[in-house]
Amino acid sequence: MDRPDRTSHAPPPALPSAPLRWSTGLPCLLAALVVAVVFAASWSNLPDPMAVRFDERGDVNRSGSPAQLLLLCEVLLLGLGAALVRGALLRTVDLRTLYAVSVATAVGLGYLFTVVVLVNADAASADEARLPLWHLAVAAGAAVVAAVGVRALVPEGPTARADRPVVTSSVGLRQGERAVWVRSVGPRWLTASAVLGAVAAVTAGALGWSPGFWLAPLGLLVGALPGSRVIVDGSGLTVRPPVLPGPRIHVPLDRIVRAWTAEARPLADLGGWGYRIKPGRRGIALRSGAAVWLELADGKEFVVVVDDAATAAGLLADLLAGDTGNARRDDR
Repeated sequence: MDRPDRTSHAPPPALPSAPLRWSTGLPCLLAALVVAVVFAASWSNLPDPMAVRFDERGDVNRSGSPAQLLLLCEVLLLGLGAALVRGALLRTVDLRTLYAVSVATAVGLGYLFTVVVLVNADAASADEARLPLWHLAVAAGAAVVAAVGVRALVPEGPTARADRPVVTSSVGLRQGERAVWVRSVGPRWLTASAVLGAVAAVTAGALGWSPGFWLAPLGLLVGALPGSRVIVDGSGLTVRPPVLPGPRIHVPLDRIVRAWTAEARPLADLGGWGYRIKPGRRGIALRSGAAVWLELADGKEFVVVVDDAATAAGLLADLLAGDTGNARRDDR
């Protein structure tokens, strides 16, 4: 079967500097500071307890301590900012998208948190506070406009392309030697964000938003996929979830015809993010980037986007070329 040449010596595109990547969390930090200032300026006028949740008519249906609401606001904004910075430093998402998400989050949540404080400051008690639903529309609209504006103003950075692959080479595994390679499928910040979201959902549930309690397990489930481990050893390639023994994906070495590295794009190559199956190919991709590509004995392909994919593919190539694997294809 003819295969396209997946090797290239083209120089990598220039990457944004570290200060630019650190600044992706700045909008969330500024929003957290603004909310804290508004709380401080209104503290003496806030009822205790204050209104923290409103129904579809804008009336209060839950109250809580001002300190609790302040803590929730700061944890959410600062935690999301830290997660965005982490993603920027690991280069798992393009910088323009991260800026757009950061500004949209800061504008939308910052507006809502500020309005909640102000409507309480004008009320003699929590029961007198009202939050009309049009504030939600304003927050959502402002967030969308901010995101679109950022994407229009910030230039598009270098993107992953399937025709700009990573050169695969041997890792130097000698006959009789054994080696194991292990990496996480997704960035740690994504797992941390999912866990943070679960904590925030529980906190919201404790403050009276009952859906928070059943959204928390969903956050932990979402965090399980990026926390999964990709393992390459003499048995082949395995993707295993954290903590639990299964379910797992295992590609035996004797089913692998060839291994190489190339850029993979979730939508173009797999039809979406996560674990995907399409005719002739299946795999896992949470982002665009260098991936381990496997040609299988049945003519199909398996792909997984993971850090240090070149080393994984090189180890598999060494195992296939020699007799160090547990099951070498003798008809290759």
